[in-house]
Amino acid sequence: MKKTLLSLLLIFSVTVNSQNFNIKNGVEFKSDLGSIFEYYIGNDANSVYLKGKSTKGSGINQVIQKIDSKTLDLVYEKGFELEKYEKIWYTFFKENQIFIFTQKFDKNEKKLYVLLRQISSSTGELIGDVKQIFSSECPSYSESELIFNVSFSPDDKKMVIVSLKTPVKQAFVYETSTFKKLTTKEIIKSYKQSTVSCFNYRVDNNGAFFYLFYYMNNFEKKTTSMAVANFQQTANQAIITQLEIDENKDLVNGTFQFLNNNLAFCGLFKDNKNEVGVGVFSFFIDSKTNDIINKRFDYFSYNVFSKLDYQEGLLKKNPAGKFYSFEELITVNDCVYLIESHSYEISGNGYYSYERELIVSKFNKTGKLEWMKIIPKYTVNNLNNFNYLVRNNKIYFFYAEHPKNIENSTIDEYDPKKYMEIKNFNGSLLVCTTLEEDGKLNRKVVFENKGWCYDPVSTNVILEKDNGLLLRMINKSKVRYDKITID
Repeated sequence: MKKTLLSLLLIFSVTVNSQNFNIKNGVEFKSDLGSIFEYYIGNDANSVYLKGKSTKGSGINQVIQKIDSKTLDLVYEKGFELEKYEKIWYTFFKENQIFIFTQKFDKNEKKLYVLLRQISSSTGELIGDVKQIFSSECPSYSESELIFNVSFSPDDKKMVIVSLKTPVKQAFVYETSTFKKLTTKEIIKSYKQSTVSCFNYRVDNNGAFFYLFYYMNNFEKKTTSMAVANFQQTANQAIITQLEIDENKDLVNGTFQFLNNNLAFCGLFKDNKNEVGVGVFSFFIDSKTNDIINKRFDYFSYNVFSKLDYQEGLLKKNPAGKFYSFEELITVNDCVYLIESHSYEISGNGYYSYERELIVSKFNKTGKLEWMKIIPKYTVNNLNNFNYLVRNNKIYFFYAEHPKNIENSTIDEYDPKKYMEIKNFNGSLLVCTTLEEDGKLNRKVVFENKGWCYDPVSTNVILEKDNGLLLRMINKSKVRYDKITID
């Protein structure tokens, strides 16, 4: 690999609300394999790992890159090739290894195979042989779809792989570092004489396995309900607890998060019979007994509801008629912060995906909603994502913003009908909105995107323990990685 030209690493600081933001500029990337960035894989204390695709056409089509988190320079890039009809579905960095899960279609056998490559993070080389996890019948490649799911425990020491399309749906729990199989759990096929639809598979630090599922609770009315299944590590059968949701309420999205010995399941719901019509739900579930400790359906507060009551493009005026997408479930100091975004899509001469307000709801450790806040944001397509850093019980949100929105409004007082959209990297601002424990908001400009521009990749890469956020920066075809820290 050619030696990357070294450039001077510049450090400068910006004071934001008595916080000192230090930004360290990285080194412009030079890829011998012509790698195009796809996503972050993960990071450890010293390095960051990236996934890319090669443009050289030399038999290598997949690329792994390693960045030194102190110098922000490229350590290595390693290429490998997937076979025909093989596709990557999941890539993780865990326990000093890069796990690459793929599905491969065999046209002669009419089967889909789930394969695993384990790559050494220190060298970028394959560890052992490619492993076959399981297979499934598949008539043709065009009909292939995702047939498995992978997730890790909060401490990364346990891994669960779920077969989704095989005749008997099973979950295999492994020890991450050795890939030793610890237990196998069979997923239910039916509940209360109804077929089921399962999702949100999780494993905890003790190896207990959880998932949610829908089932038909009234065949005559054709209404569905939801339940959570809890498989303790040594149990042969799952404990099943119904969530008992009002038939007029539809859960739009949501996910699990582990919180001490509990599971928090939070997201957004819509009520078909309520005038307000939209809000956030939360279920706090004991991870040992599967008992529901607390459940809530909290409608949007007036402050949030009134800020969403506007007409824009193809949006309906009523907030209940709008589209919302799940963003993050963040745990801070035994509390859960649910982040939803008001989103919509327009297709015509071009395709546009818009994300506007971020709606933040804070639940304390008992599951009680403490407050709900709205953060104005109006971005399009590649600028929709944001990054965040948790420090000293505060959440720092970083995202692109239009300069006129800073000039003409504050974080609390703004007119959504006059809020400007930002579509272009160059000319936008990188802003930071700080969210305090009591819900207080502060928004300040970090820097102007001019030349080198902040590229908001959704994956958070946290460096230097809890105080260092990796920023991907672009300048036309040039790429570098900067680091922002907070004093």
